Amino acid sequence: MNITRRGFLQGAIGLAGAGMTTALAVPALKTLLPPPVTRCNDDDAHETLTYKSESGKWYENMGGSVAKKEDFNLWDVAIVNWAPKNLEQELGACEIQLALVKVPAEPSMNGLGVSVDDGNAYLMAYHTYKCPHLCCKPVFSAEGTSTISGNDYENMFLCPCHLSLFDPLSVIKNVDEQGREVMAAELLEGPAPYGLPVVPIEEKDGGLVGLMTQIDWLKYCGQG
Repeated sequence: MNITRRGFLQGAIGLAGAGMTTALAVPALKTLLPPPVTRCNDDDAHETLTYKSESGKWYENMGGSVAKKEDFNLWDVAIVNWAPKNLEQELGACEIQLALVKVPAEPSMNGLGVSVDDGNAYLMAYHTYKCPHLCCKPVFSAEGTSTISGNDYENMFLCPCHLSLFDPLSVIKNVDEQGREVMAAELLEGPAPYGLPVVPIEEKDGGLVGLMTQIDWLKYCGQG
């Protein structure tokens, strides 16, 4: 087969165009790839519950320090950081935030929280990092009126996105969407499929630590 100069140039231009198209496509393809796996630094890991730095809160000057039971009065609530070593393996995150609350004692809290005030109260940790509905972050509300039922309420967790309401005093056994039994703050109303899971905690060396014993309770909304 005879190759003319014109044919050679047309072929070279075609190959160059194909190469340019491929090169331009590579960045676009990269945007479709999942983000790189997070690699947590073991030196930053801590099973302790440490106060999140938040201005305007009663614990605003305690950011980064380990939470202690003596810090809390009844119905004090603090957002704390929790970063145990195996959290990335289990949930895909280096650190999550929990709501630590001192609540009046209820029998169902035994083995899940830290008993204080001669057994009349507990320090409890609730997984406010993600609502079981569509993964928003529930917040503690000291009082309010439900826009769903119109009822007044006190000391509840409220999901600001779709208004699911959870009672931290009523810790009950739920069944999650995977069929697992979960201990959680009872869902009173709203679209969440079940209650807000608790994270078991204990006291160690004078501070409060989170336990990984029931980490499966937190495996929803893409975690785990």
